Amino acid sequence: MNERKTGLQRRGRPVATDSALRERLLDAATTLFAEQGIAATPMAQIATRVGVTSAMLHYYFKTRERLLDVVVEERLGRFIAVVSEGIDTGTDDPLAMVQGLVARIIRLVEELPWLPALWIKEIASDGGQLRERLIERLPDGMQKRFGECIAKGQRRGAVNPDLQPNLLFVSIIGLSLFPLAVAKIWKRYPALGQLSNEDVLCHATSLLTYGLAGQGAGAKAKKRV
Repeated sequence: MNERKTGLQRRGRPVATDSALRERLLDAATTLFAEQGIAATPMAQIATRVGVTSAMLHYYFKTRERLLDVVVEERLGRFIAVVSEGIDTGTDDPLAMVQGLVARIIRLVEELPWLPALWIKEIASDGGQLRERLIERLPDGMQKRFGECIAKGQRRGAVNPDLQPNLLFVSIIGLSLFPLAVAKIWKRYPALGQLSNEDVLCHATSLLTYGLAGQGAGAKAKKRV
């Protein structure tokens, strides 16, 4: 029977349309990268986690570098989209925008539990192998739109004028992802072990909202310092 007409593959080769297997391999790679870092994760280990050969992994992703590109595009891409959408939907109310961003990030972590650890290991840390790839794929003007929204709030007196928009953006990411990235550590302590994602959400939102208070609160804080 003609192989071209039937769409069959020769024995030993994966079926190119098996998107489910591709997703499993990508899930395994992302999880292992988050658990132990990219440098400590050989391609063979990813294949073993799924129960296939290394040749199968290379069939779908060709090279290690291409696999890293796909992790950013198809896994971290969801994070970028959530943050960008959160900025675009809250440009008239900086307080609501910041609170919404924190909530969106925490909710996304519930779907993607590997996100905080991967962010700390491979983006926030020096030498992280995904940092430049992520920066290259950030939507044009995303941070600029965020900064403009905060600046408008500062001019209206709704946002503390001493805040730096770029640092505020970093604070949102840090307050959302860092506590969850180190959850395995603080959950070992009885006093902290009962904290949940919802607790992190409430804490980060309250802390950021207090820091975003109007000029009166900002002046009082400066006086106390």
